[in-house]
Amino acid sequence: MLGRDGKKNAENEIELAKKGLIKDIEEREKDAKAKLDDLLDKKHMEFCTRCKKKISSRTEWAGKCLWEGCDNLICRDCWDAHKYRFCAKHAENVSGSPETGAKKKETFGDEDPDIKIDLKSMLDKDVDSRSEKLDFFAAEYARWLEKRMEKYGTIDWKPDGWIKEPRLMREKKDGEHVLTVYTKSWFRKKPQLSVVVSAFDAKGDPDTDSLLAYLRKASRKHKGHTIFVLVEQGSKMNVINFINKLSDSSFSVFMTDPRKGDLHYNINDGPTASYSLWFSQKREPLTFRKKLKKAADMVSGKLVVSEKQACKEFGFSEKDVHGVLKKCGFLEHIKETDTFFFRKD
Repeated sequence: MLGRDGKKNAENEIELAKKGLIKDIEEREKDAKAKLDDLLDKKHMEFCTRCKKKISSRTEWAGKCLWEGCDNLICRDCWDAHKYRFCAKHAENVSGSPETGAKKKETFGDEDPDIKIDLKSMLDKDVDSRSEKLDFFAAEYARWLEKRMEKYGTIDWKPDGWIKEPRLMREKKDGEHVLTVYTKSWFRKKPQLSVVVSAFDAKGDPDTDSLLAYLRKASRKHKGHTIFVLVEQGSKMNVINFINKLSDSSFSVFMTDPRKGDLHYNINDGPTASYSLWFSQKREPLTFRKKLKKAADMVSGKLVVSEKQACKEFGFSEKDVHGVLKKCGFLEHIKETDTFFFRKD
């Protein structure tokens, strides 16, 4: 057992270690920022090389030009919405449509192999009406999504915090497939997040004002934060543009044609962009802890993550992020900083 002097010495050592850790974090952040700035400056990648739009976040990059030896990056909007696969310079050198002429495709993340099996029957489904087809596609996508959560783990965060020990329940209500993420107490189930998958016929000229009104009304009907996935086939560009700009604090919305693997959403909406990992057939999803670890840095032998990094990864607000991370039992706050380190498993 330590005496008074021994205890004081131990406390002093801990305090010195914390100060050293804080200093290391500050130096690493400065060094990382300098390297990133240097990379962007040298390669001129501050702007998308196809649409010339300024890019402020790494998550907004989707892929690189398919021209051999070219490292020019293409933003997510150009890649997903417009199907561009070449930078502006090399698109001129490709005969015909450069997007359809590409023999290969490169994205940041591997395509989930399960989707090829689960959705294969969509291509062979023989039904008479378009509405029946869309209903079938929505049902198959919902089944795939349920299997994906069984494989990788259930979505375990919402825009205002981490969900500890989430459980999943799937049911069909009023033609919609609802996957409810809930936690269980002694007496009841407490819904935390609702994923609503429904068919959406966007081939004609749908009224986007009516669509927005429906989403707002439906979000109040479901429990917790609501994520809508509209399953479509052959949407017009005006509808895609509407979805790509739609942002609302009460819900997130995606639109997908699961036969093609297309996914449309507002990449500038923090929570929605973060959830996109789960609904894209071309990217591997990550649970809250794994996603946070991926953003962390190794400092003095400890895995460290800042509040700023958490905001960037999950779209948390700056006023809420400290409280969110404080409630995570696997993290420990470093006093007088906005930084946390991972406790040993």
